[in-house]
Amino acid sequence: MRPYKKQLLQILSIVLLSSVIGCSNFLEEKVYTEYDPNEFLKEQSGIDALLTGAYARSRIISYTSRNYTYLMNEFTTDIAFETGGGLERDAKPYIDFTWAINDGFLNNFWIQMYQAIASANNVLSVADGLSGLPETLVNKIKGEARFIRGTSYYFLYNIFGPTPIIEIPSGATPDEIEQIGKSTPRAIKDVFVKYLIDDLTFAAENLTVEENPIGRATKGAALGVLTKLYLHEKDWENVITTAQEVIDLNYYSLYSDYTRLFSVEGEDNKEFIYRAPCIAQNGYHNNYMPHAFPPNYPIQSNWVNFGAQFRTYTTFYKTFDENDNRRKLIIAEYEDLSGTLVKLLEDENGNPLDDVRSFKYWPDPNAVGEANGNDIVYVRYADILMSKAEALNEKNYPNQESIDLINKIRHRAGVSEVSLDQFSSKEELRDFILAERGREFFSEGLRREDLIRHGKFISSAIDRGKAAKPYQIVFPIPQRQIEANEKLVQNEGYTQ
Repeated sequence: MRPYKKQLLQILSIVLLSSVIGCSNFLEEKVYTEYDPNEFLKEQSGIDALLTGAYARSRIISYTSRNYTYLMNEFTTDIAFETGGGLERDAKPYIDFTWAINDGFLNNFWIQMYQAIASANNVLSVADGLSGLPETLVNKIKGEARFIRGTSYYFLYNIFGPTPIIEIPSGATPDEIEQIGKSTPRAIKDVFVKYLIDDLTFAAENLTVEENPIGRATKGAALGVLTKLYLHEKDWENVITTAQEVIDLNYYSLYSDYTRLFSVEGEDNKEFIYRAPCIAQNGYHNNYMPHAFPPNYPIQSNWVNFGAQFRTYTTFYKTFDENDNRRKLIIAEYEDLSGTLVKLLEDENGNPLDDVRSFKYWPDPNAVGEANGNDIVYVRYADILMSKAEALNEKNYPNQESIDLINKIRHRAGVSEVSLDQFSSKEELRDFILAERGREFFSEGLRREDLIRHGKFISSAIDRGKAAKPYQIVFPIPQRQIEANEKLVQNEGYTQ
């Protein structure tokens, strides 16, 4: 990136929400460039530079992905947990449902998402002042910014419930901006959800279908996140409608080889709808696999094996059919560096070891230490198909269309198809869909929201011996944010 482009990007990407992210002062930057944004943004390179900062802040990759995807959304479920290394102290509260209101990972995630929202709002502010550009191009810029803003709020919603909607008036001074951050209350749920729907709908109407380059917002990505939002709300009619819109794009399809879908070699696929592109470079990487390698696993010299160990429950492994292609990505035994065969599933007496390892993000052959280049996926086509199948069952009871959609997933997995006559009630098919989603989406951070939607998140934790409470279907608003904003109200059940 040329120096003047970098400088313009820095100017356009100033984080406005200083109070939300815990800063006490707003920093003013002097503009040294002589370039006119209106002229600069007539070139595609200028538009790309404008959006770069917003995209970068919205990426859930590296250690943010570790914390959000696994600690918050998978280790709180019946699929996986963690032991060992320096991470164990931080992971244990999530595993045991004893997380605190001053948890640093929750606060950091709040900060990052609001930084992304601030950057997106900056892009929208600049776009409103552009002249001499085609309306379609301006709306595409706004569509990308509103996609970034809408998805950032969606991720916050998944963790905390409704949060403050921050809007900065045109011409606001730094003091006014700081006061907005300190005095904006949490949005009412209906208002919050509508705000997200409006952002994602606008994005879907103004973005292109093709993902170019990888990771850029598209019509399908906006519709995909919108489908997930409707699923979260159990708005079955809109799940069906929006999922069908994704299907009708005729752009996406199931990748033929599930075992290579998440590998670097499998990235050129039409199943990933919304993803974060990763490369084997620190800060831009996927670091899942160093946590998944078991002790003394024979790794390549350019890989690394962390002391922190991501372990999968034996009971979850046993939900798979023996010939399920998806189970091939879960390692139940291996020969260690000394040549000893190590069992991870059960001991010699058949007792569960809860130590099988998910190799879903198959290790990057060209990784650099912990830095793997596997793209991290948030929404894929299989999820759209399964979401529609679930919504059809909830609306119409067991039906052939739901069965057909499920069988597309099972056919790819190499397991026997199911038939409509196997399910005598909505509840039976609902339970099967939840189990099938577990087998399809393990290690992708979707299990927590699935269990919550099906009313089984807390009961599942109790069954594992955790003292989970009903209010823990959301996490607490970080205490630092409560202290910074006098209007923020804590989630029910959490003491301040």
